[in-house]
Amino acid sequence: MSASADRAASIADRLAQALAAIEAIDPADGYDPAVPAALVSSGLHLLCLPSEAGGLGGGLVEGVSVLSALGAASGSAALGFAMHTHVVGSLYESAGWPPALRDWLGRLVRDESALLNSAATEEGSGSPARGGLPATTATLADGGFQLAGGKTWTTWLPALRAAQVTASIASGEIGNFVVDLESAGVERLPGFDALGMRGSASGRLVLHDVFVPADRLIGTRLAGGPDPRGPAPGAWFGVVAAAVYLGVGEGARRDVVRWAIDRRPGDGVTAVADLPTIAVRLGRIDAALRAARILVEDVARRWQAAAPGVRGALLADISLAKVTATNAAVLATDEALRIAGGPGFLAGRLERAFRDARAGLINPPLDDIAYQSFARQLVETERARSQSQTPS
Repeated sequence: MSASADRAASIADRLAQALAAIEAIDPADGYDPAVPAALVSSGLHLLCLPSEAGGLGGGLVEGVSVLSALGAASGSAALGFAMHTHVVGSLYESAGWPPALRDWLGRLVRDESALLNSAATEEGSGSPARGGLPATTATLADGGFQLAGGKTWTTWLPALRAAQVTASIASGEIGNFVVDLESAGVERLPGFDALGMRGSASGRLVLHDVFVPADRLIGTRLAGGPDPRGPAPGAWFGVVAAAVYLGVGEGARRDVVRWAIDRRPGDGVTAVADLPTIAVRLGRIDAALRAARILVEDVARRWQAAAPGVRGALLADISLAKVTATNAAVLATDEALRIAGGPGFLAGRLERAFRDARAGLINPPLDDIAYQSFARQLVETERARSQSQTPS
């Protein structure tokens, strides 16, 4: 058996173990620390850690496969694990990371089963995707920085060991730091009573003058300037988010098909699944989700196969994959609820998937920003073509 086949078999075995554990836990709408513990116990936290660093050596393709399967079982579990996956995966594909800091984080994941995330969104400044600047501050101190402020929507906060945190530096730059969440001054507060993903424990991270050593600074940039880490963090976030919501939609598809096969109202003979009007709805669900899966898997494969220097050209397609997968999940869960009617409206898997899918609408890349970017490129390309054809 080849090394790639061995890796695939190992990942599949670990995924099956994790899914069985999550199904037994049945976290429903609440956060259960046994869920991240089950994923760590299965070894899946090593999924995107390179084999030479002691991990499973998976890339974005393997991330899509695992996260979509998790999303079909539990959207909240998949979202929490996606945040760890995108940090670890992009960590080894970003040129801007100090090597010693990268190695320290890799050892933390391998040797201490650490779970990671990034923390950038703030209640006052809004989403960084819309240009929000951090109110969290980093003040120079002897041997490092003192970080003060707070971050919101930090998924799986109770389970995290470390987080990437953005903060404004007195020089007018934005710094990106790795904060050990076991440090003095770190406070973890509950999250919000949200519409969906209620089991994701997306809490509020508060930093009370937390000391961060100088060697935990990833890098700095000017406000609005390019990320020194390159395109990898944004690409990984976009694709893993797409995989999560694709999985949520596919889970709803499976559940509603099973329900429609078993449900036999009226004469007790004809299954709901065999009614022509229901067949149209099921077909619409399937078409949207299959198209989304083809796109998400294709862009993940192309990213994984591309040389690092040309990967930035794939960001537009990654945005397309994310908005397509999210909207396919929204459509699928809406149609599933319409098919099931009253039973689907009751608290349960279909009702939860309906709510969870809509969380994708607030995860970047956001629909309107992606569509504006597509339009801008379309207009610029056509203008350039017209100008090249205009006689001098």
